[in-house]
Amino acid sequence: MAQEVTVKTGPVRTSGYAIKLRKTINAALRGTYKQGRLNAKKVNETITKLNQMLYEVIVEGYEIPKDTILNIQATILEHGDDIVIKEVAVEIWNRDEILSKAVTKEITERLKKTSKEA
Repeated sequence: MAQEVTVKTGPVRTSGYAIKLRKTINAALRGTYKQGRLNAKKVNETITKLNQMLYEVIVEGYEIPKDTILNIQATILEHGDDIVIKEVAVEIWNRDEILSKAVTKEITERLKKTSKEA
């Protein structure tokens, strides 16, 4: 029976998503590999194609900087001795300079008040 698995990379920099995604998918399928139901070479070729597609969209298409944090979630389905990528969701956390400065300023002011009181 075909098994559907959802994997998440967790927060990872754009520059490292491909390795993290490959490791995450392979770890999720470890038991299936041991049972001999999947061909690791075919699965990794499918992952390579997914990573190439993600690169084309994220880096080349949207020009997301390599230090941006993102999280990739993929739903995969066994298909014979290979996998099919059913769904992919990409969450991108972009640095917010204005918010970062405001939070830093407020924390600094509170620290100053606290140190005066002590």
